[in-house]
Amino acid sequence: MILWKTSSVLLTLVFFYAAKRFNKKRPSLLFSPAILAPIGLILFLLFAGIPYQVYSEATSLISEMMSVVTVAFAIPLYRNWSVLMAHRRMILTSLATGSLIAIIAGVSTTMLVGLGKEAAISVIPRSITLPIAVSVTEAIGGLPTMTAVFGMLTSFAGVFLAPKIIKRMRLRHPVSIGLMYGMGAHALGMVKAFERGETEGSSATLAVIAGAMITVVWAFTLLPVIMSWLAV
Repeated sequence: MILWKTSSVLLTLVFFYAAKRFNKKRPSLLFSPAILAPIGLILFLLFAGIPYQVYSEATSLISEMMSVVTVAFAIPLYRNWSVLMAHRRMILTSLATGSLIAIIAGVSTTMLVGLGKEAAISVIPRSITLPIAVSVTEAIGGLPTMTAVFGMLTSFAGVFLAPKIIKRMRLRHPVSIGLMYGMGAHALGMVKAFERGETEGSSATLAVIAGAMITVVWAFTLLPVIMSWLAV
């Protein structure tokens, strides 16, 4: 059992490392480790005939370590707290506006393309980190699996479009760049923001945390209005 768990963790790390090396040679959203590594692992499990549940239990250590990693993000946030507080009005206004636009745009788009009422409700919390988004969608009557898909697509799109937006809009301020990454691409955005600098990463971390709380407030405040609109 110990050998199987060790082998499973090492296998996961090998796939991630290989995907990261490939992504350096061919930088693209399609070749992101967040996409390539899971695809590689899925194909391996299928060919090897290993049930996902067995693999998931063997690699539970990686999932448990996510909590430690999340807490570690608080260190640079603390170091740059004074800088972030100096821009608190801009940060709160930006996050509140961005969250509201994300909800309206998401619900409107799902209805326009005819995905239905459940999809429209499930897309409401797509712009916040997945663990919170899934809890919110369960509370408001959406489908957690659909929210997870919407959330991942949003995250991938945010990481892909962010450099283009930064270049086109000529963004230079580290706080603005970090807020965009955090609100637009959640956890993946935080990683990309930290690659740019500690202030950018701290801003992205704050955006993920504060943005989630703001989105929860918007979701429950706007839910009656959205439900009335969907009933028409």
